[in-house]
Amino acid sequence: MLRCGTKGSQMAKILLIDDDAPTLMLVQTLLQGHNYTVVCASSGNAGVEMAVSDETFDLIITDLSMTGVSGWDVVRAIRAHPAGTEIPILALSAYTSAQDRDEAFEAGCSAYENKPINQGRLLEKIATLLKS
Repeated sequence: MLRCGTKGSQMAKILLIDDDAPTLMLVQTLLQGHNYTVVCASSGNAGVEMAVSDETFDLIITDLSMTGVSGWDVVRAIRAHPAGTEIPILALSAYTSAQDRDEAFEAGCSAYENKPINQGRLLEKIATLLKS
């Protein structure tokens, strides 16, 4: 489990789950640059543990393709826990087929964004999810 630095304690707190360190750092840097507080999990299992812990998050962003446990299983595990039923979850994935997108929504994702990351579109989706 990797705990990333935080910035902007007045802003929303986001849990970022991805086992790819470069992607984790890229998204963390982007979000912190927009004054979000970011907590990172470098595996799906660590992400689930953090999501259902006593720590509260305003949004969860997870990759779908991870070693060990898939992002779909991460989302299902979070949604199955009482602490994870209401948190918006954004899937971030290189999977671009309609079937993959549908499976993400069926698992419990609130939104879906393709990789490579379009920073403007990602920030818009985050802002929309945090308002809902």
